[in-house]
Amino acid sequence: MANSRASGHLSGGKFTASHTTVIEAAAAPAQAAAQLECVSKVSLGLIKTLKNGPPAIKFLDEGPGCLLVRVRGTRSIQEVRVYTSDKEQTQAVMEAAFTGR
Repeated sequence: MANSRASGHLSGGKFTASHTTVIEAAAAPAQAAAQLECVSKVSLGLIKTLKNGPPAIKFLDEGPGCLLVRVRGTRSIQEVRVYTSDKEQTQAVMEAAFTGR
């Protein structure tokens, strides 16, 4: 099970990366994906600071078994790679977590 530590860090279980920092907007979708049986790994990417803007989530197919998810908060963006055997289910669950449904 993932460990959510103070200051927006996710680690353990299916989370892998050279760093564990996650932006607020990406935390819920990443945790939701990690709880799915079809997901084998969630890799948190680098964080870039941006000008103020609306939060958004975008999914890109990165080939067999991998979704690239770009999550934009109000002032930053983070790429999260999710390795899954069911891209449609993973995308639906992550979108629901992002919108709070």
